[in-house]
Amino acid sequence: AGSQSGWSEKTMRGPIIPCLLAAHGAAFRSHARVAPPLGRHRSSCDAACRGTSTLRATADDGDDDPSLTPKSPLAGYVLGGGTEMAWSSDLNDVKEPGTFVCSRTGCNEPLFSSSTKFESGTGWPSFWAPASEDAVDLAGPGFLTLVFGREAKCKTCGGHLGHRFDDGPIWETGKRYCINGAALRFRAEMAASISEDASSGA
Repeated sequence: AGSQSGWSEKTMRGPIIPCLLAAHGAAFRSHARVAPPLGRHRSSCDAACRGTSTLRATADDGDDDPSLTPKSPLAGYVLGGGTEMAWSSDLNDVKEPGTFVCSRTGCNEPLFSSSTKFESGTGWPSFWAPASEDAVDLAGPGFLTLVFGREAKCKTCGGHLGHRFDDGPIWETGKRYCINGAALRFRAEMAASISEDASSGA
């Protein structure tokens, strides 16, 4: 009777999970655009951003705010929908108090606080909550979001930031915002230094 149903006991014991993982991997490779080597990032960024609006144009090389960390050369590529290589961003190691803002020139929207940053082991800066409810736009849920997460974009300029997953710290929100470092710039908290300056001046 079992053989007539088309599902034998051997079939049920087959490598179902590895097959699913392989399928998901193939879908991911076709879905995500990983950053090219730095020597070719400009042409790739130009192709990704061609024909878009001014807000979605390639980020330029100028640093419009000296209080922020330097802009990544991949900023325009990533904000246009690309993905940087894991462990490639210096912002992975930032732990001091401060705010991570959108790296698009003229935007600088506060997106995440270092108080919500945690080590996820993924190779991308990770946060368990955005700076505010109005800072980040999330794509709607769907079948693929169970595996690849929901796309996260800057609510102000629409730049691609990364994805949100439901495997963050359970003692916080349970969410993990996996963000491209090139989509961010960091502004260190100035309260401590201002307080020190005031004290020394007194």
